[in-house]
Amino acid sequence: MKTNNLNWLVLLTQATGATAFAIFIASYALALPTNQVLHGEPIFRIPLQIFGGIFLILTITTLIASFITKPKKQAQNAPAATPRCA
Repeated sequence: MKTNNLNWLVLLTQATGATAFAIFIASYALALPTNQVLHGEPIFRIPLQIFGGIFLILTITTLIASFITKPKKQAQNAPAATPRCA
């Protein structure tokens, strides 16, 4: 897997996780004046299940891809150190 593809996979995983987190926080924040928690309501539960499941699959896929992908060796283009005269 190319590094660019791996970067897109990581970005997609982060975006999915942020979306699931935002839905979860919204389920608590929208009912703040009361003691109700809305994450059990279908309007929040269904998107949480979808995005949470996708996030879990993408996280596992990203971990596997990061272990399989071998990092490229950096080129040895650095200039050699020159000795200093005292």
